[in-house]
Amino acid sequence: SLTYQQFLARVEEEEAWISEKQQLLSVEDYGDTMAAVQGLLKKHDVFETDFTAHSERCRDICEYGTKLVSDGNHHADNINQRCQQLQNKLGNLSSLASRRKAKLKDNSAYLQFMWKADVVESWIADKETHVRSEEFGRDLSTVQTLLTKQDTFDAGLHAFEHEGILNITTLKCNLIESNHDQSEAIKKRHGDVIDRWQKLLGASHARKEQLLRMQDQ
Repeated sequence: SLTYQQFLARVEEEEAWISEKQQLLSVEDYGDTMAAVQGLLKKHDVFETDFTAHSERCRDICEYGTKLVSDGNHHADNINQRCQQLQNKLGNLSSLASRRKAKLKDNSAYLQFMWKADVVESWIADKETHVRSEEFGRDLSTVQTLLTKQDTFDAGLHAFEHEGILNITTLKCNLIESNHDQSEAIKKRHGDVIDRWQKLLGASHARKEQLLRMQDQ
């Protein structure tokens, strides 16, 4: 009968859409740059809008199927079975979509952390040239000028500790606490940056001590 054929055609159309999206959502590409991840998240938002529309369509199809059954259509068993199958496939697609979105968000957080760690490290690298300076002054007035510069430099380090260092440390702790997939890489990257930071602090302290000794000579 025509109505049963229409029902089947609509079910098959939705199932084709579901299996096409299932393949797309199973791709393990989560973006390797922040821009790429943002692009993939935007695509996912479009998919979610699409998914809502198709969910409603599937609900309508199943309501239509239920009506056919209650009208005594002799394909009742098959109609019920196809509706159940359609709902299951839709449910699986929904789980797959949630998993992909979570992975994309995780990857976005990871790349953001790595980017911030790079920014912090390049700030540190920039300051390392100052503490490596062999310039300790030739007389009292140049030593005192260098000491004033050193105090300003140390104040800058202190301020940065509360901005840059604290910032990536908080970010690291949040990611580790949420059992992030990349926890090991995050710990290692953070550890490397902190090591370099500690060395900078040590070198700055040593430079100040040396200047104070020069001043007392």
